[in-house]
Amino acid sequence: MLAVLLGVLVPSVLLGQNRADELLRKMSDAMHEMGSYEAAFVVAAGDEQLLGSFAVEGECYHIELVDMEVFGEGAARYEVNKTRREVTLSETESSSANILSNPTHAFALVGSLYTPTQYEEKGGKHLLTLVEKGDSHTAIRLTLNAMSYLPEVIVYEVEGAQFAIEILSLKPLKRAMPSYDEKAYAGFEVIDFR
Repeated sequence: MLAVLLGVLVPSVLLGQNRADELLRKMSDAMHEMGSYEAAFVVAAGDEQLLGSFAVEGECYHIELVDMEVFGEGAARYEVNKTRREVTLSETESSSANILSNPTHAFALVGSLYTPTQYEEKGGKHLLTLVEKGDSHTAIRLTLNAMSYLPEVIVYEVEGAQFAIEILSLKPLKRAMPSYDEKAYAGFEVIDFR
C-alpha cells in the first residue's frame, strides 16, 4: 500500500515542481520581452500601506516610495531620503530577488535563488510558494496572471515577518528613464558606503 501511495505522490510532486519551474520561466520571459518597463504598486506591511513605483531599463532602475527615491545605475545605487535630506551611495545588490532592492534582475533570479515548494491554480491565477535555497526561513509567494504570466502579488517572508507588494500596473516604459543628478540634491548630506 505504501509503495502505491509513494508511486502516486512522487510523480504528482514532480509534476507540480515541473509546472512551477515552467511558470517561473514564463514569468521571466514575459518580463524580458517587455524590455524596459515600469510598474505602480502598493506595499503592505502590517496595517501600513504605501504607494510606490519602479522603472527598469537595462541595468538601470528607479524606485519611488513615499519620501524615498532610489536610482540604480549599473553597480551604483543612490538612495535619496528627501525628509532627512540625505543621499546614501552603495553598491547595487546584483544578486537580490527583492524588487525593492534591485528590480532589474529580481524576476529572473527567483528561479535560481529559490526552490518552488507549492503550486496551485485558482481563480485564473497561478499561485507559487518558493523557499530560498539554503535558508528555509526566507520565502516568496507569487501570484501570476494565468494569461500573461506577469506577477500581480509578491509576498516576501523573512524570519516570520512579511510584506506584500501588489502590482497595480505593469507596462512597457514609454518615457525617459530617470537618472541620478547630484545637482538636484545640492545641500543633501552624502553618505558613501562604496
